Amino acid sequence: MSNMKLGEIFGNKAIEDFGTALRKAVRDERSQDYASLIELEYVEKPEEFAEAVKKFLRRYDSYAKKYKIIRPSDDSLIEMMKLVDLYGVRVIRAALIAHALVKAPTEEVTQGGEINE
Repeated sequence: MSNMKLGEIFGNKAIEDFGTALRKAVRDERSQDYASLIELEYVEKPEEFAEAVKKFLRRYDSYAKKYKIIRPSDDSLIEMMKLVDLYGVRVIRAALIAHALVKAPTEEVTQGGEINE
């Protein structure tokens, strides 16, 4: 854990994929999945993290199928769990939530203050 490079973790494609999916789930008014965000916020152990990710994916799957939204890949899931094994839950959880809450590259704010993605 002492060789942790936060830039590498936050810039990891798997973290970006899951963080983007979490952002869509939280911000899209058709989903508004705040439960996943809250559940992830309070996990401490790897097993709890895995359970929170499973619940998120179950919710996200329905939303993604209904609105034809790309889901995170198997490779991203495996890579993210390897990062949990390597660096622990806290930093991976922080990276996911941070990605979910930042402004998306395609996000625009209108003059009225509305956010369009």
